[in-house]
Amino acid sequence: MLKQLLNGAFFATLSVLLLFSCEQERFTSDPSIKLSFSSDTILFDTVFTTIGSSTRYLKVYNKSKRDIKISEIKLAGGESSPYRINVDGRPGPVVNDIPLRSNDSLFVFVEVTIDPNQTDAPLLIPDSIIFTTNSNIQDVKLVAWGQDVYLYNSTTVTTDSVLQPNKPHLIYNYLYVKPNVTLTIPAGTRLSFHNNAQLVVSGTLKVLGTFDNQVTMQGDRLEDFYADKGGQWSGVWLAAGSKENVIEWADIKNAVIGLIVDTCVTPGTPTLTLSHSKIGNASYVAFLGRGAKVEADNCLFYNSAYSCVALTLGGEYRFYHSTIANYWGDYIFRKGPALLLNNYYTYQQSEESPTQVIPRDLTEASFFNSIIYGSISNEIGLDYMYNGQPVSAEFNYSFTDCILKVPTDFNLDNPLHFTRTTRDNPKFKNIEDWCFELDTLSPAKDIGNIDIANRFPIDLNGENRLNDGKPDIGAFERIE
Repeated sequence: MLKQLLNGAFFATLSVLLLFSCEQERFTSDPSIKLSFSSDTILFDTVFTTIGSSTRYLKVYNKSKRDIKISEIKLAGGESSPYRINVDGRPGPVVNDIPLRSNDSLFVFVEVTIDPNQTDAPLLIPDSIIFTTNSNIQDVKLVAWGQDVYLYNSTTVTTDSVLQPNKPHLIYNYLYVKPNVTLTIPAGTRLSFHNNAQLVVSGTLKVLGTFDNQVTMQGDRLEDFYADKGGQWSGVWLAAGSKENVIEWADIKNAVIGLIVDTCVTPGTPTLTLSHSKIGNASYVAFLGRGAKVEADNCLFYNSAYSCVALTLGGEYRFYHSTIANYWGDYIFRKGPALLLNNYYTYQQSEESPTQVIPRDLTEASFFNSIIYGSISNEIGLDYMYNGQPVSAEFNYSFTDCILKVPTDFNLDNPLHFTRTTRDNPKFKNIEDWCFELDTLSPAKDIGNIDIANRFPIDLNGENRLNDGKPDIGAFERIE
């Protein structure tokens, strides 16, 4: 019996030694073998303080003919580093004994969260990932720019306030302006909105950008990948009852609905005066008017999944020297015309009850010296019929000295609606790069009404459209 036990112990020990020997033999200790990396630096674009970054990844390759074991992968900054790593499912800051077979690879995922630094300027945040393999030490640099922010989370503005332009303003959920309260956003202010966040105004909004210092409103994902992605935040909503709003030299982009202007409830008081602004790349509508009273000049409304400008539930609108250009279609098929006009809405009290049609007078929708164009055959939607019958509400619209994208059977000779308006291709410079300035041979050159140009002489590029005495139509004056 004892002999059997001794024999068993012997073979067990021998098995362990053999396994250890195989393990040693399988993983080479050759110091000449080094790792390869998909990049020598992982770069994060501007990361707002307290808000975690998106996840970056690094691929680590063993391009040798032998299996290796990486002794250690760690953050040089250790526990105090603002970065976080995960190595094939194993969290850092230190991960030990990582096998990597011949001609195989593994992933290292990296994130960063930066503490507030109470400084206005972006701050460089460096670190590195250290790899130790067979006494070889290699590293990959980590670089992020941290930006301190003013942070709002479900915040209500209860007294007249002015935002400071010295550092970005980051909004979570909503920033709400109460009735009879004015929020002023001065030149150079940057507002970034988290997913689904929204600026809601029941009082008054004053956006006072300048040509040199515009006000920017966009999502909070600043990486290059998100630069042209719509639907990153909800948008700006001037709610019913909001009045005397002013937006000048603003760039509002990548929202679901860039700007909603709701019903005007104060007779004789404009809901919004909009000037020298760009609103676009919206996953639904760039500019949505709902029974509002709006005057806009020298504005660009561009690239939206439905319409660039939708004037619904009636209202009163005047657009001067504006360009409405819809070439949306990168990854979601477009569902509507560049410009939609509507004078009613429908509702049902219950699923079983009949549909009610509620007329809303479109008192005026006038366009002067403007361009409405895009990628589909008809970019003008006139919605005033329900079940084949005209809705019993006013539907007044007119285009004067304009270019429209409409089919050849669309009647542009009706003087009630069209004056010196054509269907010529305006020849934008580069629609792929969203450059809606006029090309050299554009038929939109020199055909603008001089009286309108005298009222709005400065174009969206800050150029004087009166310099040559022959103003162009649209938001941009062609400068030779």
